[in-house]
Amino acid sequence: MGQKRRKHKSESELYRDAIELLVPKFILENFEVSDIWEQKTNWVIELQEKERRIPRELEQADDVVLDGFCHPIDVISHSFSLKPVYLRIYRRRWKRSNTDQHYSNSYDLTIKGIKIVPELGIFLKEEDRRLSC
Repeated sequence: MGQKRRKHKSESELYRDAIELLVPKFILENFEVSDIWEQKTNWVIELQEKERRIPRELEQADDVVLDGFCHPIDVISHSFSLKPVYLRIYRRRWKRSNTDQHYSNSYDLTIKGIKIVPELGIFLKEEDRRLSC
């Protein structure tokens, strides 16, 4: 009689599910979590661009090398435990070996003019509409 016992998820499945709660899927398509830490006033989830995301200009070149990262972009994702969650996003920097010209990918990670992920912007807009009625 009673309820069936649910199978417990593995630690890696739980980690994946937790990350998908905190980081929008469109970001996880191009970036992977490299670190998470709590600060006094906020949380930071650090993401690095996936290594296979070579810029289009260099896709056909044989002598492509990684050359560090661009300056990080901090974006507010949402609040968790009453603290904002910032996504610190690092895009990779590429170049052809023996050259100094750098290449990197561009992504639409925020709503123009506001450093928040689009999902949060849409949610806040809907809440504003709901509250103003």
